[in-house]
Amino acid sequence: MSLLTPVLARTASATASTSRAFATSTQVLAAKPAANKRMVKQTLGGMKKPKVATGGGGGRIKVGGIALRPADVDAPADVSDYIQLYPESLTVANVGKPSTYPNDTVRSLNSFGLPRKIAKEMGYGSPATVIRQSTVDLKKTLDAAKAGSSKDSRYVLSGARGSGKSTLLIQAVSYALESGWVVLYEPEARKWVDSSSAFAYDDASQTFHQTQLAAQLLEKLQSINKDRLASIKLAKAVEVGTTIKLAEGAKLSELVAAGAKDERLAVPVLEAVLDALATQTSVPVLFAIDDVQCLFQRTKYRKPDYSLLESYHLSTPRLLLQYLTGNKNFAKGAIVGSTSLSATDYLPTAEFLSGLNLETRSAVSPYTKLDEYHLAHAKSGIKTIAVPYGMTGAEAAGMYDLWTRKGWTVNKSDDVFVNGLAQSAGNPQEMVRGWTLSHASYIV
Repeated sequence: MSLLTPVLARTASATASTSRAFATSTQVLAAKPAANKRMVKQTLGGMKKPKVATGGGGGRIKVGGIALRPADVDAPADVSDYIQLYPESLTVANVGKPSTYPNDTVRSLNSFGLPRKIAKEMGYGSPATVIRQSTVDLKKTLDAAKAGSSKDSRYVLSGARGSGKSTLLIQAVSYALESGWVVLYEPEARKWVDSSSAFAYDDASQTFHQTQLAAQLLEKLQSINKDRLASIKLAKAVEVGTTIKLAEGAKLSELVAAGAKDERLAVPVLEAVLDALATQTSVPVLFAIDDVQCLFQRTKYRKPDYSLLESYHLSTPRLLLQYLTGNKNFAKGAIVGSTSLSATDYLPTAEFLSGLNLETRSAVSPYTKLDEYHLAHAKSGIKTIAVPYGMTGAEAAGMYDLWTRKGWTVNKSDDVFVNGLAQSAGNPQEMVRGWTLSHASYIV
């Protein structure tokens, strides 16, 4: 007899007993609903009403020290009383107030894509943010830029990790979209240099073309700015390859659509589209890019000899660098980039930091080996906009109101707010970290 026979016999017997017990209990509960209610009431008798954390942050019900996660507590928080982030809302009087993004802007941002952390936060309920003094100041900067050349309006948002640079850039994109600008926004420029897209050497330009990436950018540009692009007429005839031929006066949207459909010609079409946007004066243009420091360093792409390529060897980073450095300009508009410290593989380099006169992590001496091209690009007259390390008290209060409304921290707990503000010096990311930990210790 096998050694497993007694074990299998006992297991089968236990399974049968469990099944009979379950069937019996099911029959009793079905036959006596009133008794069932009394039993539940007796079991939970004396307990206080469970606390519910509302919002999309994974609300829990605390019952007898056990945290439950029923689906019905995940209803989005009601933020209908918040102001909406329209251009007229960006005033000093509204600094510190939480606000929701307009529906059209949300759809556009979803089409562009968002940085991963921000996408996670904005995915719960109505996407909302807090108006800061930096928001109002950047809005004024863009107002001044919409009537002049982008050569005079090239900016990089700089600041400590977690200070809100990426959020500020999104607020600028929202303002431009709602103000009728043509907008092209790239939330993660690291994807341009991390070797995740196909590339091939082009003899004519002596660069490496990223055809898939160019086609994706054209598709985003078309889907979000279709009406505005249709209002812009080509100032001269455009011919790309043997299949794309557009006469003078044709709609710019036709050229964008043609390039998005034909990946083989996407790179020269993208260049032709930006050239057309650069010469027209009817609509201002905003080119916004996060992870901008990735354009000023070596990439993860490799040549046939396995040596690494520089960013200016690749078609897409090279094209944006032409506008960011002022070699090419939009007649009306601005270029705004934002640094990011979340990707440790692409931290700002010595060339980037010293070229923009930003604080470096290590000393730079005459003997420090620097790439002369990256350094020249950084020294091309790009202006920096410093994002404060921390929020003011009013801004932090607005953010806390939003966080509690979403159910991501303890509701109406002044001590949690004050502790988070004091311990983080107002840094948005560190405040959120403290509030979230306080909330976790409360509900578990």
